[in-house]
Amino acid sequence: MDILKSKLFNGWPLLYWIVGINSAAVIAYMPMQDLSGPLGVSEMIQMSVRCSVPLLYLAFAASAINTLFPGKFSRWLLRNRRYIGLSYASSMGWQLFFIIWMLAGYWEYYVEEVYLLSDLVFQVPGYLFIFAMTITSFHAVRRKMSQTQWHVLHRTGIYFLWFTVVDTYYYELTYYGDIQFIDYIYAAAGLLAYLMRVAAWARLRVMQLAKR
Repeated sequence: MDILKSKLFNGWPLLYWIVGINSAAVIAYMPMQDLSGPLGVSEMIQMSVRCSVPLLYLAFAASAINTLFPGKFSRWLLRNRRYIGLSYASSMGWQLFFIIWMLAGYWEYYVEEVYLLSDLVFQVPGYLFIFAMTITSFHAVRRKMSQTQWHVLHRTGIYFLWFTVVDTYYYELTYYGDIQFIDYIYAAAGLLAYLMRVAAWARLRVMQLAKR
């Protein structure tokens, strides 16, 4: 049996699996943190993001991976890009939950120790893009948009979200002393995802020119 063709790992069931696993990981991590203080809540914000970022990178690079490395896995990835993207949006709900927890319970700590204007500049539009891209991923809403409108929204949104994540990790590597190995991995993976898109575009361009 080809597991990549199984109904359990395609479409909505795939989304349920991913969201369930991510949620279980976040919930299991919570008792390990001291949530009676802001540092524990801050750690949960970071952890929830770490669970979501790989999904964003996969959705961002799905088409490029299929172009550069055609095969069963790349076709499966491209076929399920919508559901992987929705899984990312759902998983980011945990980050929003812990951010609200931080604001409600530790406002002074947030303002004095955490707050940066640059965070709001990226976070607010980021969540607006996630919301807009999520609701327009459903056919009932998508039918009310032109193809151009839909593509502009989703292309702009995915690049903005990708840039926000990569910028966050490179800022962490550059300005913070508490650097963890996973920060290097996510920064490098984000750059790789972009380079794959560039390489895929170049390959398609060469193929088009060769047909002339």
